Amino acid sequence: MPGTQSIEGLASNLDISSIVDTIMSYERYPVTLLEQDKKYKTQQVAAYQAVLAKFIALQSQVSLMKKESSYNKADINISDESVLSATASGRVSSGSYNVSVLSLARNHQVASRGVSDSTTGIFGAGTIKISVGQGGTTTINVDSENNSLISIKNAINGARAGVSASIINDGTSSNPYRLLITASKTGAANTIKLDIDLTGGEMLDFENSSFDNPEMIKLSSGTTTGISLGSTASYSGSQNKLYTFTVGGNGTQTIGSDIIALNWSDGTNSGTILVTQADSEVELTGAGADGLKLSFSSGQLTAGDSFQVAGFAPLLQNASDARLAVGGDGTNGGSPIIVNSATNHFEEIIPGVSLDVKKTTEPGESIIINTSIDTEAIRTMVNDFVTKYNAVMSFVDDQFSYNTDTKESGVLFADYSLQVMQSTLRSSATRVITELGNGINSLSAIGIRTGADGQLKMVNSAKLVDAIRNDFDSFANLFVNSASSSSQYVEFVSASDNSIPGKDYEVRITKAASKGYFQGTLINDPAVSPITIDSSNNTLKLKVDGLVSEDLVLTEGTYTSGGALAREIQSKIDNDPKLNNQDVVVEWVPLSGSGYLKITGATYGSKSQVRMETTSSTNAYNVLGLAGGVVHAGSDVEGTINGESATGKGQFLTGDEDNATTDGIKLKIMISENQLLNGALTETISISRGLGSRLTSTLDNITKTIDGSIARRTSSLNKQIEGISNQIADYEERLATRREDLYNQFLQMESLLSQYQSEGSYLESQLTSINQNWSQILKKS
Repeated sequence: MPGTQSIEGLASNLDISSIVDTIMSYERYPVTLLEQDKKYKTQQVAAYQAVLAKFIALQSQVSLMKKESSYNKADINISDESVLSATASGRVSSGSYNVSVLSLARNHQVASRGVSDSTTGIFGAGTIKISVGQGGTTTINVDSENNSLISIKNAINGARAGVSASIINDGTSSNPYRLLITASKTGAANTIKLDIDLTGGEMLDFENSSFDNPEMIKLSSGTTTGISLGSTASYSGSQNKLYTFTVGGNGTQTIGSDIIALNWSDGTNSGTILVTQADSEVELTGAGADGLKLSFSSGQLTAGDSFQVAGFAPLLQNASDARLAVGGDGTNGGSPIIVNSATNHFEEIIPGVSLDVKKTTEPGESIIINTSIDTEAIRTMVNDFVTKYNAVMSFVDDQFSYNTDTKESGVLFADYSLQVMQSTLRSSATRVITELGNGINSLSAIGIRTGADGQLKMVNSAKLVDAIRNDFDSFANLFVNSASSSSQYVEFVSASDNSIPGKDYEVRITKAASKGYFQGTLINDPAVSPITIDSSNNTLKLKVDGLVSEDLVLTEGTYTSGGALAREIQSKIDNDPKLNNQDVVVEWVPLSGSGYLKITGATYGSKSQVRMETTSSTNAYNVLGLAGGVVHAGSDVEGTINGESATGKGQFLTGDEDNATTDGIKLKIMISENQLLNGALTETISISRGLGSRLTSTLDNITKTIDGSIARRTSSLNKQIEGISNQIADYEERLATRREDLYNQFLQMESLLSQYQSEGSYLESQLTSINQNWSQILKKS
């Protein structure tokens, strides 16, 4: 101790520090044992954290394997990927398909005749009416404020009429600007219809084919004649094309004096015309002529001069469906199936495969699509499971090992909790799922068995491959949850990891799900009392299932049928940016001499509603009977599962939390209200829990953060470590006091010994003095 080091052992010559240290080392032995125990338990916690990581890695792989989507793995080979592409969208079966792309889905596209200026108001006043397919009509009003080409383009785009408008410049010098209108959606049904009624200015023409004025390409200095269209030229072709003319002969030639040959070509056809006199029409003849006539004024042409004439047709592209021919080659009495699509995307023509077509095939050509399950990808997934399972088992076995040579064991040697975890996991992984029958019902059925060392072994890889290739659904059901239903109206969605397998669950439906709708008030049937829509009453705004539309501007005019009104509103909804993908349905419900409009929302359930938003001063609610209508909220499905309560949300019915047998079971109920008019529907489902679900339950119980087996065990160990740390602290405090006491005792001893030594020295000096005095006395005597 600092206060005693300077004097310790001065009297006794003892090494007090060493003596105290020796005594304390014996008295500290219990602390040493506690520290060893603390170190061991700390190592156990670390070992449990390490094994937890192994369990979690396995849990992640199991979570993957119990998902349905994990089995949508396909090996798709396409003989020509420039024609189409394919992706797996579900479970794929093996097969070979001949597919010919007969046509692509295209947008209808039309263009106007060219005009000289795009920004100046050159058109007359009036209306442009646009409709697409069977949709309603959108009216664009044109006046002196918006009668330029660019203003009309902007008005069309702002009207959301199911088309887009743009201006193109074709590069000609006289009338280069054309208005291009393209349907927003592909498909043969989406044909653009235009009704243009403009007066007092230039004509916006989308109907008539025409020739443009000749454009010089190469003009020699000696050329003096003027070239123009013949007065009776009228383009009869249906394609946009360009005629190129080149002056033949030699040198400068005079019209009227020389016979001048002009060679022409339209890229496909060609010919020669002869110019013999001025100011008379010269007509092209033969294939490709298409009514083109030219006129030449007096003057001269020079050999090698060239010019062009464009033939314009308003139809740039027809609306068309994509068409595929699937199977068959037309020989041996067979023929392909023709499949149409309004888009270039096809679903489920080939099971589990989506197709996107890019271009058409040549006549007589077909693309071969070979599909099969991606066996290697599935094998890899299974092998990854085996690897991660074995990593857990191997780590646990290492903890249970004992080395007879070194006399050392694993940190968790004989740990009962870990033994239970390992045993439970092994039982879950290797059990037979009886609900799957006698087929693929266990890992051993796909060639995986437990070896002598307790690890999984792929003892028969051919068995695994055979199961994947030849009985894939049964193979997948080994790992995923599945169910059989007694009704087409009850569809299994999912089950919790605690659902009872093999049990017949009674499903009783007492109320079907429905969509919310708005029911207008009765109005006179427009067939009896026509309804006029004008600028004072042409606007609607809806709120459907929480989504608010833009202003829906109805086409002005007189409507003579309720169906026409419904189609007009439907068209505006379908082209609204907020509601166009919501499947909102507008109907006219006829009654005797009257009727009402009904607007049905997109989703099922009690939150589904359709409401009118009355923000516009030019609203159509009153005239259409929508001002005082009734909002009918949708309804959620109602019923029970296995006699236990269940919660409906739209068409989905889910067993309530904490139910004894149905917690987490989720079903889709697709029966309608009309089908339940005769009473409740009672059906059954039988659930099979795959290995993925069973292992998930086991692993969750082991790995859960709060009450999992490892969490409980490590929590117990940490509490023990904390208790040991407190004991060590108490011991250390007592030992410090003991050390202090020992030093004090030795110091007291040293003090007394020093005192005794001092007194002895004094007595010794006194005795010496007495002896000396006696000696002197004796000498004198």
